[in-house]
Amino acid sequence: MASDFQSLYVLSSGLFFQQRKLEVVANNLANVNTNGFKKVLLTAQALPVKEPSEGEGKTPQPLRAENNFVYPVMGKQIVDTSDGELKKTDNPLDMAINGRGFFALKVGDKILYTRDGHFLLDKNGFLVNQDGFPVLDENGNPIAIGRAPLETVRVTRDGVIFVGTRRVARLKIVELQGIKHVGKNLYTGGEREAKDYEILQEFVEGSNVNPVEEMTRMIETVRAYQSFANAMKSLDDSHSQLINGILKA
Repeated sequence: MASDFQSLYVLSSGLFFQQRKLEVVANNLANVNTNGFKKVLLTAQALPVKEPSEGEGKTPQPLRAENNFVYPVMGKQIVDTSDGELKKTDNPLDMAINGRGFFALKVGDKILYTRDGHFLLDKNGFLVNQDGFPVLDENGNPIAIGRAPLETVRVTRDGVIFVGTRRVARLKIVELQGIKHVGKNLYTGGEREAKDYEILQEFVEGSNVNPVEEMTRMIETVRAYQSFANAMKSLDDSHSQLINGILKA
């Protein structure tokens, strides 16, 4: 059966979960104005109690999570890939993906992905993001636009880039499976060719964070955190009273 430490471990793990949830919500709110940012949701799960197997004995081991009934543990961080609002910029190098898909960037020796299509040209005329990471074409190569006037740059809805009448490259646009946020508005995951999308030139996609929803979630989380903290204090007080009663007996 569950150990006598069950209440303490349930409350402490619940407190930790609310703290982590608060961090996730705060990060979402901090990125409400970040182009292409996708909000993160945090899930939780519970481990059921397990009776000792034959020969294991019946000594409680409260430090093992499986010995505590409905022991809450951290679940997964889920990236919400719903679209953000499209914003007109009139910058020929800005691009937004309408539909499913991510731009591919070369970051060190890795390929990472983003929905932030606010692009620039580096000193060598390559298309890069704001951190200087090269944007990749369908073959995984950096895209060289050169020093042509920006008004001559044209991007078709299927991601083909032209400078004047010269075809330069086609953007690498992929869908991601098992998507994870890795920081700096970048994501990783198993890629597959994107099909249900269109590229909108001179637009960027805003964050999909709804500030009202996130503020509501933050208030709920703070209240839940306080409830767990108060319950732990009450439990500690009752244990102290019990121990003092025994010592005085």
